[in-house]
Amino acid sequence: MQQLHEKLTNAMDVFHSFCTEHGLTYYLLGGSMLGAYRHQGFIPWDDDVDIGMPRADYERFLALKDKMRKGYVVRNHRFEAGVPYAFTHLEDMNTTYIERRRSKDSYAGGVYLEIFPLDTVPKSGWKQKWMSFRVRYYKRILYGLILDYGQKKRTFMKACTIRFIRAFFRVDKVTRRLDFCIQKGPKESSMYGNLLGHWGRKENIKKEIFGTPVLYPFEGRRYYGAEQPERYLTCLYGDSYMTPPSEEEKEAGKHPVAFADYSLPYKEYEKIRDCNKGDKLC
Repeated sequence: MQQLHEKLTNAMDVFHSFCTEHGLTYYLLGGSMLGAYRHQGFIPWDDDVDIGMPRADYERFLALKDKMRKGYVVRNHRFEAGVPYAFTHLEDMNTTYIERRRSKDSYAGGVYLEIFPLDTVPKSGWKQKWMSFRVRYYKRILYGLILDYGQKKRTFMKACTIRFIRAFFRVDKVTRRLDFCIQKGPKESSMYGNLLGHWGRKENIKKEIFGTPVLYPFEGRRYYGAEQPERYLTCLYGDSYMTPPSEEEKEAGKHPVAFADYSLPYKEYEKIRDCNKGDKLC
């Protein structure tokens, strides 16, 4: 975990410097914000970094992708086919990091930061539910497309559902549809929603809670988070956010890894994989 945390911190340094240089607003989200507030760094068992950017800043970040520091790449479905998520990764090109729930024979990437757009959401509860329903629908289809089918035994119904999804849907079309759905909120709203996040409607949070970004200590550095951290963390975790979870909850929150090499560029991994499959001359 220490190696992974070091690589993630290096990527955060690059991202923070890039946003500062270009005047982009961002916030640590979820477990990353909790880690900054409770641990002044990573939650010891956490294995990723989650970041949110207001939609306008998110779009500018994507537009500036070619100015990213050498050795790091901005990956998004809009300009790269086969990207199996509707948000954005900033990836370390000199590493390989593949989650077990994704097939090792398709998408490959490096150690990554997850960067989510913060979109406006309606105040109305039933309108929020409708938006969340549509997003969950397409997220489940996407999961059926990208998971490693041979990873474990499945019930007959689940196996049939996955086969149906793979027969009638394609990754690029589903990610585009998700991107479209999350931008259908009102033009003006007092709330931000991380509609692609883990916590569902809990991540529909008043803009005033995010407020003006505040710097928090993080592994000896300082990164931006919500102006009102207690209110933000209570929205996600309830009043007990300062209490560490059980061992079972710690394990459930991790991203199971199929393959990780912190010194192998993922492009090299792809070449080796394809050679072993016999897809290319080596």
